[in-house]
Amino acid sequence: MIIGKSSIWRNSLIDIDKQVINCVERVWPKVIGRLTQREREDDITQRLVDLLRDDRVICQYGFLNIHFKLRKKDRAGDYTTKGILDMALFLDQDHEKYIAYECKRLNIVSDQGKRKASLAGAYVEEGVVRYVTAKYAEKLPYGCMLGYVMDGDIDFAFQQLNNAIKERKDLTCLETSRVALENSFFPRFETFHKRESCDPSFTVRHRLLSMV
Repeated sequence: MIIGKSSIWRNSLIDIDKQVINCVERVWPKVIGRLTQREREDDITQRLVDLLRDDRVICQYGFLNIHFKLRKKDRAGDYTTKGILDMALFLDQDHEKYIAYECKRLNIVSDQGKRKASLAGAYVEEGVVRYVTAKYAEKLPYGCMLGYVMDGDIDFAFQQLNNAIKERKDLTCLETSRVALENSFFPRFETFHKRESCDPSFTVRHRLLSMV
C-alpha cells in the first residue's frame, strides 16, 4: 500500500490524534475514578477503551480496537503474529491505516503506596523500540506512547524516560538532541527516530497520564 507523501500523511495522523486525545481527556476522570494505583496495565487500557466507546465521539474519527494483532506473511505464504498493539484507531477499512497507541505503566507503587520502580527502561525497550524496528506502525510515519504514571509524579516519570531514551539512543536510533516536556492536560513530548527498513523518519508522540 502506498499512503502518499509522508509529511502530509503524518500531519493528517496528528490532526486526528489530537481529537482522539481530546476524547481521552474527557473520559479520563471516569477511567481512574474506580481504579487503584496498583492496577494492571491491561485493565487500565480496557477501561479506557470501554469508556471511549461509550462516549461515542471517537467514532467520528475511526474504529478503536484493543489488543490488535499485527500479522505478517513469510516467504512460504504463512501468517504469524509479530506483535500485539495495545490500542489502534483504524481510519477506514484499510487495516494498514491506523494510529498506534502503545501503553505502559510508569512509577509503579508498593502495597504501602511507595514508589518502587520507574519502569522507564521497559517503556523504551518494549514500547519505543517496537516502533523503531517497525514491529508496530510498519508503513506509517507516526506512533504514540501512553504512559500511565501510577503515583502521579509526572516530573519524575519524564526525567526517568528522558534518561532512559538517551541512554539507549543506539537502540532507539534517536535523532532528537533535546527533549522538552510540554504542559497540557496530559503532559507530552516527541522523539524522532531513524528507521532502516522503511520510511527513514519516524516520530513517537509520548503522553503521560496521571493515575492520581
